[in-house]
Amino acid sequence: MNKKSKNIIPEKKMVVDNTPFNWTPVYFFVILFSFLLYANTINHDFTVDDGTVIANNSFTKKGVDGIKDIFTNSYRAGFWDRKEGLYRPLSVAMFAIEYQIGKGSPLPGHIMNIIFYILTSIVVLSVLKRILQNFHPLIPIVATLLFVAHPIHTEVVANIKSRDELLSFFFGILTLKLLFNYLDKNKIHWMILSCLAFLLALFSKESSVTWIGVYPLALWFITDKKIMDIVKLSIPYLALFALFMFIRMKILGTITGEQEILLINNSLVGAPDKASQLATAFGILARYVGLLIIPASLVFDYSYNTIPNITFGNPLALVGFILTIGGLIYAIRLLSKKSLIAFAILFYLGSISLLSNLFLTLEATMGERFVYTASFGFCLLVALLIDKIFKVSNEKNKTSSIAAILKPNGTSIFLLLILIAFSARTYSRNGDWKDNITLLSHDVKISSESARIRYAYGSALLVEKALKEKDNNQKTIYLDQAIEQLTKGVSLIPNYNDAWYNLGVAYKEKNDFKNAVYAFEQARSYKAFDTDEKLSNAGVAYGSNGQLDKAVADLRAAVALNPNSSDNYNNLGLYLGESKMYEESFACFEKAIAIKPNFDKAYYNWGNIYAQQNNFKEAITNYKKALSLNPSYADAYNNLGNCYAVMGIKDSSLYWFNESVKLDPSNGKAWVNLSITYRMMGDTIKANECLLKARELGFNF
Repeated sequence: MNKKSKNIIPEKKMVVDNTPFNWTPVYFFVILFSFLLYANTINHDFTVDDGTVIANNSFTKKGVDGIKDIFTNSYRAGFWDRKEGLYRPLSVAMFAIEYQIGKGSPLPGHIMNIIFYILTSIVVLSVLKRILQNFHPLIPIVATLLFVAHPIHTEVVANIKSRDELLSFFFGILTLKLLFNYLDKNKIHWMILSCLAFLLALFSKESSVTWIGVYPLALWFITDKKIMDIVKLSIPYLALFALFMFIRMKILGTITGEQEILLINNSLVGAPDKASQLATAFGILARYVGLLIIPASLVFDYSYNTIPNITFGNPLALVGFILTIGGLIYAIRLLSKKSLIAFAILFYLGSISLLSNLFLTLEATMGERFVYTASFGFCLLVALLIDKIFKVSNEKNKTSSIAAILKPNGTSIFLLLILIAFSARTYSRNGDWKDNITLLSHDVKISSESARIRYAYGSALLVEKALKEKDNNQKTIYLDQAIEQLTKGVSLIPNYNDAWYNLGVAYKEKNDFKNAVYAFEQARSYKAFDTDEKLSNAGVAYGSNGQLDKAVADLRAAVALNPNSSDNYNNLGLYLGESKMYEESFACFEKAIAIKPNFDKAYYNWGNIYAQQNNFKEAITNYKKALSLNPSYADAYNNLGNCYAVMGIKDSSLYWFNESVKLDPSNGKAWVNLSITYRMMGDTIKANECLLKARELGFNF
């Protein structure tokens, strides 16, 4: 009897795809992704500190001719004569070339920042491929995309001035890439190029020195090199650092550089003791980790008093301490196991160490740009944890195609959501960096206790808006907004000299000379006025407030500092005349006009002094000269009308008053004068109409 055979279903074998992974599409995507994230910054203006190294820097504005000065002076020597301990010539030299090419436009700067960010993303992917060569391809891709999309990088890319950060990290990570090339291919030219890249990193920013610790760590964790071999490979980088420090010392005159750290720049300066300084520094480290995990509230400035000083009793300080010291201990314990998680932690802690305020007191309390390099370690750590949690690299089916990696599952959906959130935040934050006003008006709402943001916003409203505005009503609105911000600034730091000075300028422009004088006196009580511009503004405020002696004294000092300024002579002439020192007054007007022959305001003020002497013939001559140079000078028309009115020539006075209000309907003085003239001529209807206009503008008699 035949036994019925059973149907045996053969066991399904797992197909392992060993085809090499095609990285080319990944590189193309990373390039496109990097560009699209920051494409909306291309047409942005200069913002915040761009002025110190670009727009208002005398070396940069020389173009190529300024490069020698840039390499032989401190970082911002072309902007101020203040001593500082920064030497970063590479980025400023690039700015000089871009300034010449773009004729002062910010466009080349923004384009170059995007280009360097794209180049950085390429090198980051290449390095992560090498570091994570034994992992699933998804892991280096995830780490790269997290780095590229992270919103905390927006300051570095969107702010041209942060080119120093971009270059420092780019050349630092490129050095590592080239070092790997040398080890893999054993060609000496790769080592030479690696050393050159490291030297460029140092000339980009001093904090690049932390890479000296990264390279031996990378060799230890990622290669089979023995300790002595690692030491030998590290020697060239140490030698280059010594060379850089020698050059830096020759330029700055000292190893560390002499600079005074001000409270306005770093809140830790105001800490009551060292323990509080340390607690606050650890609290800041906790804040960095918080921003890396949830980059929601981003601001360009964290200076006084955005981050108050705290003690170790504050939970934030304890969290920072545990994360920093605990992470360090954990990583050291994993050294012998060559765990890449330990490498990521040590990279992060080492890169941020010099910028943490733990060892050195910086010129800033905190900055998103300070965590740019360290964020590479953070993104690597996150990718490694994702691999550990989701067991990505333990999958038996080793995929070799992009389609397989992107196949929807819990892991890919989770990562996609993070990237979408990061990308959206980056793109929206870029919009805040459009220009000074946009950035400051946004960030002041988030960091309302920052004296620097209040000062910067108030100053931007004053300089970029109010002083350029032709419409008087709109100008008053801008001035009121500027005064509000600057007043808050000096309330946060009562000895804030610059804020007091700009507050004085705002009040002067608003014709509130009493408050202008008070603000100027507050400013100079903390720091003497040492420029002709400051002395001139103070002098005008004094003069307009009836304090003629002080006005003349300040304006004489302004002329002494800058004898080539027609404005200084004009203002001095005006208040000398009001002080009845007529001969010297006329000499000043002559000097002002000799310097600037088409100076309508000097002729106008000269006419005022003649009118004060009842010399109406000469006054009329000067007013008409002012009008020939500036036919829209409404006040000159009004004063011509006054001269003819006093001389009893009513028809002529009526003509000039009418011309004044045609040009400037908001000229209340001219409406009052018209009302008086019409009344004297017996036309009470028109007199009342003009009076009503004057009252609507806040004028009366």
